[in-house]
Amino acid sequence: METRTTDLRDVLSLLVERGPLTLATMAWGRLTSDIRRRLLTGRDNVSIAPGVDVERGVKIGYEGPVAVAEGCSIGRYGVISPSRGAIRLGRNSLLNVSVTLLGTGGIDIGENVLVGPNTAVVAANHQFERTDRPINSQGLSAEGITIHDDVWIGATCTILDGVTLGEGAVVAAGSVVTSSVPENAVVAGVPAEVVDTRA
Repeated sequence: METRTTDLRDVLSLLVERGPLTLATMAWGRLTSDIRRRLLTGRDNVSIAPGVDVERGVKIGYEGPVAVAEGCSIGRYGVISPSRGAIRLGRNSLLNVSVTLLGTGGIDIGENVLVGPNTAVVAANHQFERTDRPINSQGLSAEGITIHDDVWIGATCTILDGVTLGEGAVVAAGSVVTSSVPENAVVAGVPAEVVDTRA
């Protein structure tokens, strides 16, 4: 009963502070997010915890399992494509607007991870060693990507196949990460290099 009383107080407080239109808009957004989450979870390959915020325009592929833990948020127009791999998003993690996850080799994202807008995490790479054959007929390598807990990836980054981002790592905006990053390291550039460490 205490939770319902607290919820009612929060709603009344919002109504007084921001007005009925703002309250209605917030309620509509929450309702539509819940409907999107329920529709996606109804598919065989998708598991999304209750309360996860799934904004409009999010696309989730069919070819491989996708698991999203509680407290997560998936921003507008995100693309989660397992492409025969598995994708897991840990608790309280955020995929900002227009994030793309291509999971052929598998993508494992830890807890409390922040992924900035327009970032691509690509767990596959085209093979191109032979010059006597077109690149598109040489197949893929797919090692997978692991992003440990408490990582912040800035806007418009690219994380490439085979990379592990250590716990507490920070990737500066616009970086292209081609090799693994130690824990608590700050990386920047194309290709990304260690420029600092946290604490």
